[in-house]
This record gives sequence, C-alpha cells and structure tokens, in this order.
Amino acid sequence: MSYTNVELVRPYLATSFPTRNRFVDQLLVISSDDYLSFYNGAVVDGSLSVKSLQSNNRTQQQITLQAGGNIISSTPIARGSVVVASDSSLTTVYIENDDYVIDYEGGSLAIKSGGALAVDMSVVVWHLSYVVYESGVDYLVDIDQGRLKRYLTGDIALKETVFLDYTPTDVAFNDDILQQAVVEANGLVETEVDPDRVFGADPVLQAAATYRAVEIVCYTAAVRALSNLPADDKAAQTWAKLGDRFLKRSEQLLQSFHPPVEGPSSPTQG
Repeated sequence: MSYTNVELVRPYLATSFPTRNRFVDQLLVISSDDYLSFYNGAVVDGSLSVKSLQSNNRTQQQITLQAGGNIISSTPIARGSVVVASDSSLTTVYIENDDYVIDYEGGSLAIKSGGALAVDMSVVVWHLSYVVYESGVDYLVDIDQGRLKRYLTGDIALKETVFLDYTPTDVAFNDDILQQAVVEANGLVETEVDPDRVFGADPVLQAAATYRAVEIVCYTAAVRALSNLPADDKAAQTWAKLGDRFLKRSEQLLQSFHPPVEGPSSPTQG
C-alpha cells in the first residue's frame, strides 16, 4: 500500500534539514596512486582546492594597515600560523579575533572593530602559506564521486599529506535515498497498523508514513555525515535529533489505528 510518496516528503526537506556549505583543511594522505575518496558524494565542479604545507619557516613582512582588508599571501594561509606584532622584536603581540581576523582561504588580514589595531598602523606579520596544486596537472578529480588521484608526472608525492577545501553539492540526501525511504516507510506503516489494507488512502496514515519517511532520511543523513567527516559529529547529532522528532510524530498519529488492548477478564464465582 502506498500511503506517501517522494513529493509529499520533499517539502519537509526544504526547510528542516541542516547542510554544510564548505569543508576546509580536510586532511588526506596520498597513500596510493589509485583514486582516493575524500567525500561520500558529489562536490561542486571547480570548488576543490588541494594544498600542501611544505615548510615550517614563517614568512615575515611589514605592512601598513588599510581599511577593508590587507593581502598578506597570494595563496591560502595555514590556520593558526599567523602572528601579528608591533615590530620584529614582538614588543606588542596582537590577538586574532580580538584585534584582527584572518581570511585563511583568501590570504588576507582585516582590522577588527574595537580592537587595538587601526588604519595606517605599521605591524609585522608572520604566517605559513600553503602550496596549491593544479587540477589536471598535479591531480585528477572525480567530482561525482568525491575522489581524486595524483598524476605521476605532477608535484604531489606518494605518501604526501595534503589539505582539501571543497563544497559538497548535497551533504544530506538525493532522489534515490528519498525513494528508498518512501518504500520503507510505506511498508512499515502497512505492517504495523494496516496489514489487511482496510484503511486505504487515509490522510492521517498518509501523514504518519510521510513523517516516517522523513525520519528514515534523517538517520541516513546522520550516517553520511559521520562517514564524510568522523571527527565532526555535530551534523550527525542534529540529523539524529530531527529523526527522533519525526518518528515521535509518526507514532502519535498511528496510535489511533492500533486495535484496543483488552485486559484480563474478572474472575467469576463458580
């Protein structure tokens, strides 16, 4: 029996579900010359940046601060590597996110309002910059499967550790997942309250099956979130909590379709 369908489920996904717009500095060890998976799904074409930190020697430069941002590197900057001081002797060391902010991907420094830095101040900046590898020259990327392989003639060495920035096209679900969730939800509702198929296209059962399908998508998304970035389980926890909410709503709607349970009969006097 079909109580719900993909088109009934889809509207709940448009507003209820968290997505992660971009991954940054994801570590990947080039352990072989074969394709290596870095994401369990498709990524946006042109969004992948493959970087390597090839030196621990910080670049030092003196700059005069300008409003609107100050470029300090032509390539992305390693997170946590920036030091900003009043002079090369480190007489006064300024604090990131209190006095300034860093755009690590864009390689720039901006003055933070309310901090100790101001326009036209002269400061000395130290930082580590990444080397950015070139797609089609140093590596080949499969955007549909979220994987890459090094070119043997490129600059990426076997066993090298690289860092990846990329934007996923869909971190939660796709049409195949939705269809499978609908099939599973319809089967669960039929088995639980309508094995004889007597209720037909009841609107309450339709809603219950829809909520159950959304719950299934939630838990599928939670598993995908953990497989994509196991160290960051916040997204998975959010998906799981949403799944619990939709499951509870489905169970509440199904209560009225369960047959009444009769208690034990009263003893009779012989």
